[in-house]
Amino acid sequence: MAAYASLVSLLNTMEKIQAHPLLSTCLDKYQNESLRTKVDFFLDFVEHYSDAGSREADDLLRRIAFVAHAAEDITECEAADRVRAVSTKKSLQMLLRLQRIIDGMFSIEEKVIKFKEEMGCINRQPSYSTSSAASVKTAAMVGFDGYLVQLLDQLTGQPPERRIISIVGMGGIGKTTLARNVYENLLTVQHFDVRAWVTVSQDYNAREILKEALSCLGGLSSNIDKDQLGEELHKTLYGRRYLIILDDVWSVEVWDRMNFFFPENNNGSRIVVTTRLSEVVDYFSSSAVALSFLDDSKSWELFCEKTFPQESCPLELEDIGKKIVNKCRGLPLAIVVIGGLLGKSSRTQEYWEKIGNDISLILNSREGNKVLSILYLSYKHLPACLKSCFLYLGLFPEDCDIRVSELIKLWVAEGFIKPNTHQSLEEIAEGYVKELIDRSLLLVRGFRPHKRFETCCVHDLVRDLSIKIAAKEDFVCVRRHFTVDERTASFYSQNNSSGLVHPQIFTAKERPFKSRSLRVLAHCSGSLDYNLRDVSLRYLYHESTLVGLNRIRSYNLPSSISNLWSLQTLKITGIVKVVAPAEIWEMPQLRHVDIGSLHLPHPRGNRDAIVLRNLQTLRRVKQFQCSKEVCKRIPNIKELEFDSSSRRTLYNIGSLTKLESLRYSACGSSRPHYSTKNLRFLSSLRELSLHGCKLLWRDMKTLGSLPRLQVLNLSGRKSLVGSKWDSSEERFLSLKHLQVYGCVGLICWIAECSHFLVLETLSLSGLSELEEIPLGVGDIATLERIDVSYCAESVYISAIKIVEEQESLGNHGLQVELNFFDQEDAKEFKEKFRLEGFTNQNLRFTYTAR
Repeated sequence: MAAYASLVSLLNTMEKIQAHPLLSTCLDKYQNESLRTKVDFFLDFVEHYSDAGSREADDLLRRIAFVAHAAEDITECEAADRVRAVSTKKSLQMLLRLQRIIDGMFSIEEKVIKFKEEMGCINRQPSYSTSSAASVKTAAMVGFDGYLVQLLDQLTGQPPERRIISIVGMGGIGKTTLARNVYENLLTVQHFDVRAWVTVSQDYNAREILKEALSCLGGLSSNIDKDQLGEELHKTLYGRRYLIILDDVWSVEVWDRMNFFFPENNNGSRIVVTTRLSEVVDYFSSSAVALSFLDDSKSWELFCEKTFPQESCPLELEDIGKKIVNKCRGLPLAIVVIGGLLGKSSRTQEYWEKIGNDISLILNSREGNKVLSILYLSYKHLPACLKSCFLYLGLFPEDCDIRVSELIKLWVAEGFIKPNTHQSLEEIAEGYVKELIDRSLLLVRGFRPHKRFETCCVHDLVRDLSIKIAAKEDFVCVRRHFTVDERTASFYSQNNSSGLVHPQIFTAKERPFKSRSLRVLAHCSGSLDYNLRDVSLRYLYHESTLVGLNRIRSYNLPSSISNLWSLQTLKITGIVKVVAPAEIWEMPQLRHVDIGSLHLPHPRGNRDAIVLRNLQTLRRVKQFQCSKEVCKRIPNIKELEFDSSSRRTLYNIGSLTKLESLRYSACGSSRPHYSTKNLRFLSSLRELSLHGCKLLWRDMKTLGSLPRLQVLNLSGRKSLVGSKWDSSEERFLSLKHLQVYGCVGLICWIAECSHFLVLETLSLSGLSELEEIPLGVGDIATLERIDVSYCAESVYISAIKIVEEQESLGNHGLQVELNFFDQEDAKEFKEKFRLEGFTNQNLRFTYTAR
């Protein structure tokens, strides 16, 4: 996918240059239009013909990638020279070089047109088979007993209506194996009148699927068309209780074309679908069995069953065997394949040690390649826009928790995201993350409170696949002693004998390459000033590792930072105070500014002021002035975190209509009340944190009017003023997570379930005078958890009453956790209220070790 990545990156660069006030005339108008036309033409070709599978197509894709890359190098270098005032007019040499590239594009365009004519303008997808997954059916059932029972219950139980049951999971997880065992189970055989197994795969043929189903049912095998076959299938199934397995479904289209051939007999007929795609499951809106990885115990059991079918594992091989199994990360297919090969190999410690140190010896073998081949199907089925993003995942280390927000920023910085007129690049990229998760190529590790993905990871075998494909398709070019593609050089190891790419963080002194075209740079220590010379940087992360007395107390960003004309993300940690120059307001490409403690000057007011339309994140700003001028400069800000001592700070906040997350801390003021009236205009706000704002409890009515607010955190001794909170006038329609911390003056809280319609978690901490949690809170149908920490004893008691009452009403889903300062406090509380022998699965007592 080097061609797609290069084209989209060039497109993004051209648009950034056109939007920059100093660079809009950087390119010749005729050349710019001609180049844009060629990019659009080539993108259409790549999106529809990248999987044509011919040498001619591959050659065209390589040539397209080369010319797009070359064109972008020239335009970026010209932009960099213009910004640094090296040149104030168009370089004749640059124009000639760019024209030669455009002329070369004309030649490639002619070949592409000819190729499309020969192909008949059809995007032909190759056909694949996943039958190898079914060949390990018996052994792979280890660890699937629970799934088997669950499926049999759904197949043979109520209701009588025809039901579709989905089995979903990544390639090699055991979907086909589980379906096969269910299909052949004696209970299933006796329960259903007829059964049929149909393998669908990616390149399905409706007629062949119908023939395969009829063949299982003993139907016609004559040469008739699809509709006749469908009618015959319908007749065969009509009035009978049937079970149909549709294995390896990649598209809902196949179901739309065949649905009416499966009659609704109202007799308990069932259809089981195996798929890797969550969108297929969502389409059916049916019950689904989502397969997960095997744990360590089940993985070892499966390995031993395959490797030593008639005996136990020799003691001298057990430790190294477990090391080998651990590298399979619970993927049944990999365990079975590796176990099968080792079962036929030399059983010596030396040989197994060799395998354990280099698992690729197995996975690259003839049998081991079956694993990667099955996983490869998921990659081949990806649309072009996702392939570049997937291949980039190979840059992250094994077992790495990948922060989704940072992954998205990196994708954007690398130029992988093709823009559209309806969404920001980050919104498009967030959709890509969800698609990769839905396709089981990314695994979710953690969620944010409002259920957005926070961290994810890549299965080791999927990562290996990504690296192999990237090397094969020249997606990333890395050589032993120098970097060919400088754009992502900071993440690539320079001394890599394997030829594979690995993420690496360099210090400034370790970078042995020119950085004229460097895009992404992340490093520890070193000089930040040195890195500000890399004028084409898009993503700059600097972490100071100095601690204690050596820690950098203050750092002034130089005014030359504005020379980083394409900088999108600026992240600095480990420095106590960072002072930004006024020139930071002249950087229109900035999208995310995340600095540990940022002192931001007020922008200069003038008629030609630059509006930072791309800026979405501004975090940890000290003494922020949220004036009309500032709000006008950041109209599309989505995440804002700051503190201020000015009581007028929130007056203008209502003009930031795109704001989704606001974290505000009031400091240094003894005056009582910060007005929240302008917060009511923030209709897009999802997350709100207020600290020390001296709000009145009646101001909660304003917060309750926010239509999309899902997370509300109120903290600090001076956060709210008043002893009584009556929620009867408030309706938090969307609030899911409420945290109240340190509001020591609150005594009485009046609330009913109707006040918080969709609340999921309630966290109360440091409320030393609160009398109780209203019992009505327990009646909130969506409530999942209540956490109480360091509150009055009566608050703990009310929480216990709530969970007991809910259990008596049949609600066993509510979890309550009571946290104390230390173990002695928890023990004294239990003794005082005679709870020593108290047992309740939904109630936990915890303490904070000091």
